Amino acid sequence: MPEPAAPAGPAAAAPLLAQGQVEAARALLLPWLRQQPDDAAAWQLLGLVHLQQGEAEPARTALGRALALDGQNARTLSLLAVACVQAGVPAQAVAHFDRALALAPAEPGLWHDRGRALFEAGRPGEALASFERTLALAPRHAQAWLNRGNMLRELGRVDEALASLATAARLAPQDALVLRALGQTLERAGRAGDALAAYHGAWQRDPGDAGLACALMNLKQHEADWRGLEALFSQTLAQIDHARAGVASWAMLSHPGASGAELLRGAQAQARTLRQGLAAAPPLAPRPASRRRLRVGYLSADFREHAMAYLMAGVFEHHDRAGFEIVGIDLHRPPVPDSPMRARLRQALGPFVDASDPRPERALAAVRALGLDIAVDLMGLTRHGRPELLAQRVAPVQVGYLGFPGTCGMAELDYILGDRWVTPAGAEADFAEHVVRLPDSFQANDARRVRPAAAPPRAELGLPEDGFVFCGLNSTHKIGPQVFELWLRLLRAVPASVLWLLGESDGVRQRLRAAAQAGGVAPARLVFASRRPYAEYLGQLQRADLFLDTWPFNAGTTASDALWAGLPVLTLAGRSFAGRMAASLLDAVGLPELITHGAAQYEALALRLAREPARLHGLRTRLAAARATAPLFDSARFTRHLEAAYRQMGQRHQQGLPPAGFDVAPIG
Repeated sequence: MPEPAAPAGPAAAAPLLAQGQVEAARALLLPWLRQQPDDAAAWQLLGLVHLQQGEAEPARTALGRALALDGQNARTLSLLAVACVQAGVPAQAVAHFDRALALAPAEPGLWHDRGRALFEAGRPGEALASFERTLALAPRHAQAWLNRGNMLRELGRVDEALASLATAARLAPQDALVLRALGQTLERAGRAGDALAAYHGAWQRDPGDAGLACALMNLKQHEADWRGLEALFSQTLAQIDHARAGVASWAMLSHPGASGAELLRGAQAQARTLRQGLAAAPPLAPRPASRRRLRVGYLSADFREHAMAYLMAGVFEHHDRAGFEIVGIDLHRPPVPDSPMRARLRQALGPFVDASDPRPERALAAVRALGLDIAVDLMGLTRHGRPELLAQRVAPVQVGYLGFPGTCGMAELDYILGDRWVTPAGAEADFAEHVVRLPDSFQANDARRVRPAAAPPRAELGLPEDGFVFCGLNSTHKIGPQVFELWLRLLRAVPASVLWLLGESDGVRQRLRAAAQAGGVAPARLVFASRRPYAEYLGQLQRADLFLDTWPFNAGTTASDALWAGLPVLTLAGRSFAGRMAASLLDAVGLPELITHGAAQYEALALRLAREPARLHGLRTRLAAARATAPLFDSARFTRHLEAAYRQMGQRHQQGLPPAGFDVAPIG
């Protein structure tokens, strides 16, 4: 009796694919399909091979062939939908899922995957409904509870999100993604202690995920919880090129051991994550030959009472309208309420162009319709930024500026604006962008900035009338253990002095007081400021004696605020963009002697200034005069330099030349 024929084609490829032998399955399917081109099952399996290899377009082609041969196959439709998500066309994926559900309406997996596609398509409300339909069919579907929680968080329904994620955690207690999502939502709810516990639990379950380690490190920095930071940083670096859920490269800026090359790797890892699922966009329309002015669009979610606006308002007003068309592109969602600053910006920029639509294709279309020559991204890798728009190109020349203090790791950003301090010669390899150096300082400032309100009495602020006030009103995440230990040494060396801090939560205040106690300093010598309206905040800065900058992540806008208020700033210039910002400001305001280059020099100068009131008074006198004369606060001069940079960028592009770094020459 003859032996039965060995399985061939799909029958042989399917078990290989199930065992993870993807290439072996491919090797069987390709010759089979050359002989049997009408085998729908074989085309479906080949599509699955391509999907497992991340080959979205070949998967769509193969699954399209399968669907043409068997148009009523729900499995083929669902796989084609997944391929569309991978290819960056989630709206098409939703249509395929809808066809699949018409054939299999009681299949919870289809409803779940449809919800994920709807989210990718920027339709979180519909995604939520799809996840809830999943749960009606399969109440113990842990991933549906997880994604329902994520959607509720996106929609601002944080308490409901927490309840959904708690259910997901009960159903899948070992799932690190569930615990990470729970941590993110607890953080959004202001429950930092619980968020830390959730993140830590996730990291214990998946210690190889650099993105998770970085998220935990970021929250610990914001909460002044310095335990285990070294291990988290080492884990981030070791696994950064294989992060599974995105790296918060912002967290790396505060770590003293991070080199420029490592910060670049972190930004590139974050950029890789945001590119996942982006469709290739069509080429930009050519520039009209008749256009005389450069059309420059500023992308920001912060056209409101915000640090960016306080710095940039004067630039928007001083732009030369004869040579430039200026557009404000608003990324903020939901709409920003009106305010005096919003009204001022609208007066300078005209009506804002709304690019806040969460559907990426619509936001991209809104910006591309402007026909920009140059797009200036004022957000970078920050929470409300839309770097995915830059990754798909909204202008032939794209510039990163101000929002993120360092490289964004994106080749699609052609330029980064810096200066000789933050982007020194020889540091170009630390940036994915081409470096353009402005002549005075990288930082714009507004000559019409709000004037400080009348300074309240020290007693009203909880400060001693006669003691020396060291001011550390910087964000907590920038205050690391080395910085705080040095500050405590200053308190021990200067009797009756106090350290004035933000203390952004009860947990932060408790930890910093405990650290002071452990360092031999009475906790009462730490004074915590409350947040106040901007003019009052500037006024209260005048009651301090010396602003102590942080390192390796300097103060940026906060240092500028202090200088504007007349408060001298002492800085330590580090190695990175973020670590040299205050040095740039001090140089441009005429106080370079307050720039130090090591912890010992920083400490010695702080003590000297605390013990020599006449010297400190002289610095304050010079600073008061500089507000009207220094390049740092000359908005018109800064804008002329900025426009010179834009012209050179635009000329290179119009001449068909690739981007290249350059230095802007100072005006007379």
